[in-house]
Amino acid sequence: MSVNDMKFPKNYTLFKGWDAADAVAEGWTRKDVENLFNSAKCPPLQIMEIPEKATTSVDSMELWHTPEKEAFASICIGIHVENWALDSAHFRNFLSYQHYQIDGKMLSQTALEDKRRTLAGEALFGGSEHPVFTRIGHLDGCTYLDLGDKEWTTVRVGGDGWETLKRPPIRFQRSRSMQALPIPAHGSNDINLLRPFLNVGSETDFRMVVAWLLGCFQSKGPYPILILTGEQGSAKSTTAKVLRSLIDPAQPMTRSAPQSEQDLVIAARHNHVLAFDNLSHIKPTLADALCRIATGGGFGTRKLHTNTEEVLFDATRPVLLNGIPDLASRPDLADRSIIITLPVIQETERQFEADFWQRFDATAPSILAALLNATTTALARVSTVTLKERPRMADFAKWITAAEPALGWSEGAFSEAYSANRKTVDRAAIEGNPVAEAIVTMIADHGPWKGTATDLTKALRGLYPQLTDDPLSFPRQPNKLSSELKRVQPLLRRQGIIFTRERHGKSGQRVICIK
Repeated sequence: MSVNDMKFPKNYTLFKGWDAADAVAEGWTRKDVENLFNSAKCPPLQIMEIPEKATTSVDSMELWHTPEKEAFASICIGIHVENWALDSAHFRNFLSYQHYQIDGKMLSQTALEDKRRTLAGEALFGGSEHPVFTRIGHLDGCTYLDLGDKEWTTVRVGGDGWETLKRPPIRFQRSRSMQALPIPAHGSNDINLLRPFLNVGSETDFRMVVAWLLGCFQSKGPYPILILTGEQGSAKSTTAKVLRSLIDPAQPMTRSAPQSEQDLVIAARHNHVLAFDNLSHIKPTLADALCRIATGGGFGTRKLHTNTEEVLFDATRPVLLNGIPDLASRPDLADRSIIITLPVIQETERQFEADFWQRFDATAPSILAALLNATTTALARVSTVTLKERPRMADFAKWITAAEPALGWSEGAFSEAYSANRKTVDRAAIEGNPVAEAIVTMIADHGPWKGTATDLTKALRGLYPQLTDDPLSFPRQPNKLSSELKRVQPLLRRQGIIFTRERHGKSGQRVICIK
């Protein structure tokens, strides 16, 4: 801790070489000396190397940067360390407050910004490089979970068990919306404690919800997208809040759908779980962005107040959606999703919200401990697990299969549940996609078909006008229909419908064969 962080009378000045004689000359009392010693009780930082060249008045902080060249400061507060981005409003407020504590006056806006930019330069060009994580991080085969409390407590999860730490070896950042997780309770290992708080209709659905939740504890993706559907009164929003409360609670727990890809990226920078509530439709551009954020992909946008500078974001996040209609009408989104249809809750079975959350808050520490135990088992076994088949999201499937013993599931129980859910997802995707549904119906009614894209457009519109009447969902132009066919081919192939393309005649006319 620097002398600048210690509490002493504002009119006294501490400088290099200052000693007891100077204190006597300045009229220090016994009480001032006691305050000085009490302020100096912060333990030495174990993970920091404070720059020796620091010349600013805030030389107690460690300045560093991320691989993406974002400037950060690690600051000792009490017995814990906090990591703040130098371009954040929180850090600016800290600089202003610290200057006032030392000099008794406020910095001007210009002076404050000059000071911040000086520190940012030191972090970028003189500081060390470290990755920064949000809620979940990884190092040397272990997973770290930021509990989000005031003491910045972290849980280290390894193949040998889990423990809470005050000074983790990795660095977390926090957003203003982040809320605290409960302190997990050692000795609990029963995931069935979660059952009373989930409105699911079958054992398969329960296992898939648990699997998605456990998948969120992976330090890296890909993560499946969990979609909760059901009628009004099926507790979709409550179920979403329960799930997020066990991995990445925030205020608010769920949000409305982002209006642009940029909004989605901003949300991903500040949250580990992206939860969007009460969706009625997913735009094609948003569906593409959700696919990339769930399985991995880069995003780029122009940096504000610049002409050519770009802000890049490359990360993977778990996604949770809920809504009344089936949201995975696009096959590429459905291919990455787990879809759970929640049953309607009878009026006689409804609970008072206050009682429900009181019981959940009391049980949450044990449920979180059960998830941490399952994560420990997954870390210990994942390298030895082999899958008979490698489905879509194979890394996720391997991770959950490795955790089966800790969940009390028999060998292969997850694969069986996942396969059943995939069939449900495929059916929902076909029913939500007019092109796919029209082709399935045509082959069932009339058998194999052959012709050009123009012929197929006319045939489908003539046979099934109710399915093809909407120009927004059923393409009118043959070239756009061809593009949509490529999108639905994997989905239809799993239904036994095969597409081939041939060229006929001297002109090389392209013919589509469906059988």
